[in-house]
Amino acid sequence: MAKTNHHPAALYQLRKVTRILALIILVLVAGGFFMPTDYRVERSVVINAPREVIFQNIFQGDYLPRWMYVQNGQIDAFEGNLEEGDSITLSYNDIPDRGVLSVIVQSEQGVSFDVRPKSKVNVVHNDIRFQSDNNETLVVWTIEGDLSAGLLSPYLAFFANNIAGNNFEKSLHNLKEIIEARH
Repeated sequence: MAKTNHHPAALYQLRKVTRILALIILVLVAGGFFMPTDYRVERSVVINAPREVIFQNIFQGDYLPRWMYVQNGQIDAFEGNLEEGDSITLSYNDIPDRGVLSVIVQSEQGVSFDVRPKSKVNVVHNDIRFQSDNNETLVVWTIEGDLSAGLLSPYLAFFANNIAGNNFEKSLHNLKEIIEARH
């Protein structure tokens, strides 16, 4: 009775699958070199309050830590109101590393501030603009940055709108609730 050996066919199939996987990985890595690592995310909300009320409270110590969502952390408590040139630290629940939020420009049209989420992470530029119509104000929050996470940077930048967008939607929702409850 002759023994049949099926191993060469199985090895051929395995070799074929590994070559296809290697080709896919090579295409993804090569494609990443041609994709941008910068990103831009924009979200907005309409708040039933005049622009002045939002401007006066957006960086106030009683409000900022409550409305700005920081994933796995929070903005450290402070008193008073942040002004141009002021900074406040961000603390995280599970790591000792801290971030910093620095106010760059403030005007009644909006605020610009930078956030360095952690010490070795690139700065994220934030711009919040107010467009008022009587007692309603459209608040538009835009962030821009550049990722330096190696080969994953272009892919993370590609999905930044979905990844970061949820955090900004939570923050804007919180801001709306706090301002409208006070006004």
